[in-house]
Amino acid sequence: MTQRKVAVFGLDGITFDLLQPWLDDGRLPNLARLLAEGAGGRLRSTIPPVSASAWPSFATGTNPGQHSLVDFTYPAQDSYEIRVSNGLTVAVPAVWQIAGAAGKQVGVVSLPMTYPPRPMNGFMLCSFLTPSADSDYTWPPELKQELLDACGAFPLRMSEKGRGVDPAVFVRACKQLEIDRARSVQYLLCEKPWDLFVYVMETTDNLQHEIWHLVDPTHPMHDPETAARVLPDILDYYETVDRLLGEMLALVPEDTLTIVLSDHGFGPFHKFFHINNWLAANGWLAFKRNPVSLLKRTAFRLGVTPINALKWLTALGLSDMRKNVKRGRGGKALRRFFLSFNDVDWARTKAFSVGNFGQVYLNVKGQRPQRALDPADYDALRDAIIAAANELRDPEDGSQVVPVVYRREEVFHGISEARLPDLVLHTDRAKYVSFGHADFGSNRVIEPSTGQTGHHHMEGVVGLRGPGVRAGAKLEGASLLDPAPTILHYLGLPVPEYMDGRVLVDAFTDEFNAANPVQYSDIDPGRGAGSDSVYSDAEEELVMQKLRDLGYVA
Repeated sequence: MTQRKVAVFGLDGITFDLLQPWLDDGRLPNLARLLAEGAGGRLRSTIPPVSASAWPSFATGTNPGQHSLVDFTYPAQDSYEIRVSNGLTVAVPAVWQIAGAAGKQVGVVSLPMTYPPRPMNGFMLCSFLTPSADSDYTWPPELKQELLDACGAFPLRMSEKGRGVDPAVFVRACKQLEIDRARSVQYLLCEKPWDLFVYVMETTDNLQHEIWHLVDPTHPMHDPETAARVLPDILDYYETVDRLLGEMLALVPEDTLTIVLSDHGFGPFHKFFHINNWLAANGWLAFKRNPVSLLKRTAFRLGVTPINALKWLTALGLSDMRKNVKRGRGGKALRRFFLSFNDVDWARTKAFSVGNFGQVYLNVKGQRPQRALDPADYDALRDAIIAAANELRDPEDGSQVVPVVYRREEVFHGISEARLPDLVLHTDRAKYVSFGHADFGSNRVIEPSTGQTGHHHMEGVVGLRGPGVRAGAKLEGASLLDPAPTILHYLGLPVPEYMDGRVLVDAFTDEFNAANPVQYSDIDPGRGAGSDSVYSDAEEELVMQKLRDLGYVA
């Protein structure tokens, strides 16, 4: 087999549901050309469809039961502390690690869940969840200064300029971040050797959380006047992303397989489902009975909550104090003031939620320190939670909030399965987002969303172009687990049998498939998740601030 190259460009969260009219109108010519000249279609994401889980699934070709990540945060195995996921939490090798071990030169830029960078046969530039610009976020370490000298600073933090105040300013800030990052990406494409190159544009996701009500006239928060004012900036943003993509594609050798994909789709959502409040209302989550916790519960019932505090501070124009609450500065002090997991009586709590996608963990004896659930009652409790979730209705209009509940073994399998949620309450993604987190953000079970109007849906985008690709092929049933084995196969490497994804043979011509049968290897995926922590206390707080800014934790 001849020496081949693969270049992957991720556009986090992009969806045909938003982009198709602009593709048809010629506003996104580079993406449209790639899709027209190659093979493409919709790409099913992971359950849950969150970047912290989806990008590791892309990278490893495995389900979360193998690689271990289901969200940006998770409860520690030996306590009830909330930990931040990171690259070392991923339990199985990434595609670039496998390719690098086989002698391929690899480059990975701005792919979520890769920090901290590790030794590799090539180069890496981390961004998301890098604590600060002072952190070591490149491999090799000297690449950091090289890029600073050649290209200027690579922005590590999503800009909040205009967020929640003026969406046009926020959109322009997102555009500028991608322009600033592109300088380093183009430098690396041109100046460094690579057989496999991966780069992810992240602001597409960040932006769509904030502006969906402006591009969707059916959204209950749609404001026609603001939409008319901001839409030119939104279109300019996507046209800029397409232009930058085109400039990068022009730097990729013609004999390269180019893949463009998103880790999940996007769409509207209208309301939060505060899952820990619901668990408490059903008696599965209990609170301490000491005077402090009783006082905090009374205040909570009266509306003293973080979400209401944000509303009050915003109304009073106290922006500095608002940022402290929003970003969790002095988080320990806030947890002392507001009702939080510090007030949960774990010895009487049978179920709790951590994460934004309906993850429910059962407090089983022998698995967690202050356990309340006898293993003999495990199945009965899961059945009871499932039945109650399926019956949950929105009091406003009677809509079903949780149409599907998955047991752990129905969606997760592999070496990390035991550490994953016991249930996933998969809400109606077009209307509700589960909001289970380490603090109780609101005293309601269901309420209108605050600060975000769009969220992750299950179907993203995939397109492939290059030698051997069947032009115009429409891919059906493609999964986010499929690109990793496809990349290895195209590079002439065997596909590990433990990978859950499949080679996308339908994307290639009959001649290519006949000349290149898929080969497999029986290498060991590993023995489970690595380190539960990679950050110092100060670094973890910086990372948690980033996650709060983006709305992923309270």
